[in-house]
Amino acid sequence: MNLEIILVGIVVGIANFVSRFGPFFVIQKFQQGSQKRGALWLKIALGSIGIAAISSMLVVATLPPLLETPNKSIAMLVGFIVLTALYFKFKRIVMATLTAALTYGLVYTYVPMTF
Repeated sequence: MNLEIILVGIVVGIANFVSRFGPFFVIQKFQQGSQKRGALWLKIALGSIGIAAISSMLVVATLPPLLETPNKSIAMLVGFIVLTALYFKFKRIVMATLTAALTYGLVYTYVPMTF
């Protein structure tokens, strides 16, 4: 794997973690309840780490194929739009993911694109 891709994944993970964890950290610092601060701190940190890790893995997993075959970008965009729309409409991630994967496969296989 290319070092640039690994660095992009690390930067995306750190940026995502800071953007999700930072506001909660600042809000929590201004709260008065010192007994709840420890439990709240741990809960927010662990929740933020999971989201940042998933985002980093997504970038690292999708970047190499897109660099090798740029014609996948349209299929990937259509799959992502389908995933986002179905998730926000029905709030069911499994069916949204499976439908988006099927859509990606159909667009990539049957829609001719040349770059």
